Amino acid sequence: MKLKGFASLPADTFAEGPQSGADNGNGEPISANGRTGPFDGQPVQGFSGVQFAPSGGGSFWFLSDNGFGAQENSADYLLRLYQVNPDFKGAEDGDGSVEIEGFVQLSDPDGKIPFKIVNEDSSGRFLTGADFDIESFVIDAKGDIWIGDEFGPFILHFDSTGKLLEAPISTPNIPGNTTGEFVRSPQNPDLQFNSLNGDPPLVIAHRGASGERPEHTLEAYALAIEQGADFIEPDLVITKDGVLIARHEPLLDDTTNVADVFGEDRKSTKLLDGEEITGYFAEDFTLAEIKQLRAVQSRDFRSDEFDGQFEIPTFKEVIELLQQVEAETGKKIGIYPETKHPTFFDDQGLSLEEPLIATLQETGFTDPSRIFIQSFEVANLIDLQNNLLPAAGLENLPLVQLYGDVDDQFLNAGGGGFSAPYDIVANFSKPDFTAEEARATYGDLVDIVPDFGADVTGDGIPDTTYQDLATQTVFDYIGANYAEGVGPWKNSFLLRESIDTPVDGNGDGIAEITTQLTGEVRPFIDWAHDAGLQIHPYTLRNEERFLTLNPDGTPQSPEDEFRQLIELGVDGFFTDFPETGRIVVDQETILPNLSRSRGFEGMAFSPDRTTLYPLLEGVVDGDPEDALRIYEFDVASSEYQGLVGFYRTDVPGHPIGDFTPINDNEFLVIERDGKQGAEAQFKKIFKIDLSEIDENGFVAKEEVVDLLNIPDPDDLNGDGELTFTFPFVTIEDVLVIDQNTILVANDNNYPFSVGRGPDIDNNEVILIELDQPLDVDPLLGLPAPNFISGTPDSDEIVGELGNDFITAGEGNDTVDGGLGNDLIQGEAGDDVLQGDFADSTIGGDDVIFGGLGNDRINGNLGNDKLYGGAGDDFIFGNEGDDLIRGGLGNDFLTGDDSSGISGSDTFVLAAGEGTDFILDFQAGVDLIGLADGLTFGQLSIEQDSQNARISLENQLLATFAIANPLTEADFTII
Repeated sequence: MKLKGFASLPADTFAEGPQSGADNGNGEPISANGRTGPFDGQPVQGFSGVQFAPSGGGSFWFLSDNGFGAQENSADYLLRLYQVNPDFKGAEDGDGSVEIEGFVQLSDPDGKIPFKIVNEDSSGRFLTGADFDIESFVIDAKGDIWIGDEFGPFILHFDSTGKLLEAPISTPNIPGNTTGEFVRSPQNPDLQFNSLNGDPPLVIAHRGASGERPEHTLEAYALAIEQGADFIEPDLVITKDGVLIARHEPLLDDTTNVADVFGEDRKSTKLLDGEEITGYFAEDFTLAEIKQLRAVQSRDFRSDEFDGQFEIPTFKEVIELLQQVEAETGKKIGIYPETKHPTFFDDQGLSLEEPLIATLQETGFTDPSRIFIQSFEVANLIDLQNNLLPAAGLENLPLVQLYGDVDDQFLNAGGGGFSAPYDIVANFSKPDFTAEEARATYGDLVDIVPDFGADVTGDGIPDTTYQDLATQTVFDYIGANYAEGVGPWKNSFLLRESIDTPVDGNGDGIAEITTQLTGEVRPFIDWAHDAGLQIHPYTLRNEERFLTLNPDGTPQSPEDEFRQLIELGVDGFFTDFPETGRIVVDQETILPNLSRSRGFEGMAFSPDRTTLYPLLEGVVDGDPEDALRIYEFDVASSEYQGLVGFYRTDVPGHPIGDFTPINDNEFLVIERDGKQGAEAQFKKIFKIDLSEIDENGFVAKEEVVDLLNIPDPDDLNGDGELTFTFPFVTIEDVLVIDQNTILVANDNNYPFSVGRGPDIDNNEVILIELDQPLDVDPLLGLPAPNFISGTPDSDEIVGELGNDFITAGEGNDTVDGGLGNDLIQGEAGDDVLQGDFADSTIGGDDVIFGGLGNDRINGNLGNDKLYGGAGDDFIFGNEGDDLIRGGLGNDFLTGDDSSGISGSDTFVLAAGEGTDFILDFQAGVDLIGLADGLTFGQLSIEQDSQNARISLENQLLATFAIANPLTEADFTII
């Protein structure tokens, strides 16, 4: 064994395309090893699969990896197959360089993917590294491309131009494995919910576990956390001495024992959101006095066994509870404070927002992922977003606009109540509240909402309610300007109607269900998600009196209500019973059974390319710890055929790098450790035999190459050493060249990996001469041409994978050579002959003969030779340096297409072949070839402002659409 060839593509190689590397997943550019994004163009990196290029000529197709190593940082990395031509030192006596000859862009223009992709709404729907992690590929006998993905893991089926032909094909589990019907990685979209970001909905403990403990107590919050709440919700009011406490209302009467502790003289009468109320108000008591109170159950149908036991907590104490839980258990529970009646408190000089911010800062509880600030009013949220939070350096904290009833059912005499945001009523009731102040306070809502703040009914009270704000336009404004979420009352969009006779739904003998769902669902969830907003409806309760009937008349259980909202796509829900919410969410969550980035790293195929053998990189839960599944997949039906067997890793946890065929039974597999450079210990290639499987399902395996110990007697890589190592963390490309030679290449993980050092890794492509020859199937190794013949009838012929020799025969034929360097002969008939696929970005060097008839010939990509033959032909060279000869007849010739990409074309003239019209001759770029003994001195040239006419004696050979005079320099003898 020895190193036979070496070539290297510099790490900093970029192809055309949009900028990339702008977001590392945290809003910052990619940055490592002295390279910082965004990068101009697309890095040509991450080679994770290799096959012979269909065009041959020593070129290969390499599959680009998913981008910068993770789904989160690769949304601007375009998934492509690059055509690469290494000029090997050693084997080809080359200079070791690698030429990028073109690429195939993967895309889904027909919308086959059933889940959202990064470029969801673009016309091309180019695929990115945030959509799939592509790691292996095969080109079938028709030229279609099959790709193995790791996010699903999926099999992806594309045509030769990179267009997805069918929906991603999921991977079935195997009989006896009880971890699910399919194999799923953590990034599998099937694991996602219909929520805005595909995440499970948040379980938000409404006032704590308030169904089982007195609300807004540390004990209620602690129980909620124990029961699985993601967030706890403290409603905030304020004391006389300016301390925030957790209460649902300023009034203490129903939720504390205040009447037992303080006398009637501490009651007061106040106007609360338009309604005059007498009671014990929190802001009339100091914190010391509040601490003398104890909480009680406010609902008489719930247990009072905990009445009088628990204190009233401050907002700071609630946060400290979360910090204590985190310290003791590691759980990071979020907090969801609501500012209650902000206008009411502002009127008393006791603003809620400033002490809320101060408490967050004092406790250091400022992680945006663990906080939502909510309010039923509008102005205070806008002020928080535009002024208060930025001034405190907390501009990233998310805000939520709450909505009350949207059907105007709960308006009090003063214009307030559950159906109206009271700040709008209060502000627009002020005689000196000017239009300028209105715009400064509410922004463009004054224009978006008809009659915003106006007294439409003439009763002296502004009439804007939540009904006026419940539109897609307002949701869009909220999402674009001041909030990250909305919180509607569930009854506002899950519409229900009263029923005449109450129903006993739980069989306890008490009929308490009084409503029935109509089946109509207002589009609040769609509006919210279209605006980029999360939506967290309230409040789900277990008691029958809060439940309803389904449209078919059957009782809806508490669990059914949660499931209905999950299916509709909410991002979270407020509940008095977080234990029920957690149970249902967990039941609806499908857990992954395959570790992250352990999908189809390798995919081999049968020599006739009718069967694929996808190989997982990691172990599926429930399988032996050293067993990697080898599946069988039928190309014709696009269906899995079961499991072939297991590949046993030498060390449990080792990933594989690639998988390629030798013959029907034997294959090569790269197995590696996860280390690089001097720490790398295991980088090997094994030969396996699918016809030899032991009683445990493992295929036979033997070592072929140790990639850390390759003799290099000619020092092809120029490092001064006679032993060559391939010490890269990921080596993901192996291909059989012939019986004695294999190609291997690394995935350089730009710009992160430093396996070779001291700088970041290049993409190295090497040839290894083996000690023992491989039994290579004749259909594998260096590609041979395909011979295709038409019939006497009019045929439609599409070339096969590789280089084709196509003879169309008689009839009016349509021929598409497809990929590869093709020889096409039209023969008799009026034929349409095309060298490459019309929308391909990679082409071959084709030779096309029109033959008899009036033919249309397109070279498309590549450096083509196009001959019209007899007849009046239309010949288009398109891209590349083409040679075009019309032949007998009056022909129309053009060298380049409308893409703006020009080639250096040669238009051939000869005596006695008719008169040609040449459209796009460019002096100094293109040439006029003189054939069959024709010389420049024999010609006469007539020039005017638009055309040049070339004649031989009295015969007009050609007319060129060119304004500039032709000179002898424009001619060549061929």
